[in-house]
Amino acid sequence: MKRVILSLVAVLAAVMLQAQVRPQTNHTVSTTLGAGLEYAFEWAPGLGKATLVARAGAASKTWTLSSAVDGFFWSTTMSPAVTLEPRYYFLMDWREAHGKYTAGNSAEFVGVPVTAYFNQKGFGELVVTPRAGVRRAFARHWFHEFTAGADLLCLPVFKATPHVGYRIGFLF
Repeated sequence: MKRVILSLVAVLAAVMLQAQVRPQTNHTVSTTLGAGLEYAFEWAPGLGKATLVARAGAASKTWTLSSAVDGFFWSTTMSPAVTLEPRYYFLMDWREAHGKYTAGNSAEFVGVPVTAYFNQKGFGELVVTPRAGVRRAFARHWFHEFTAGADLLCLPVFKATPHVGYRIGFLF
């Protein structure tokens, strides 16, 4: 009987030590590089390292590099937008094993956000952005993300452009 109990304790301890770090469900309020303010709900349904992010607010739509007589300048446009993004976090177990911070889903990820932008007439554009990113949470309630990928404008016409993004926000 003693061997059975010790065996069960050893198996339970091994399972607990091998437990995977899972993404957390959270709420955020964030801004992208220079423009926009969005609320997001990131839901971790318990399917491994996958989450689903639903975001709504005023988002920066396009960044344009323009030239003028006295030099170059950046401009952007903002519009109301809603986004649905499936995400997969990886390297969370490695980060945990090496004593790195993983709270607030602080890890590398891949995602495919589908964003609908609206204008005065209603629906404006549909953009799909396959991307990879790095998210880091810091100071308990703050986070930032750097992403890179491709913006695929699907509606009203098809157009592909490179995507580089930075987001900083409050995590709760």
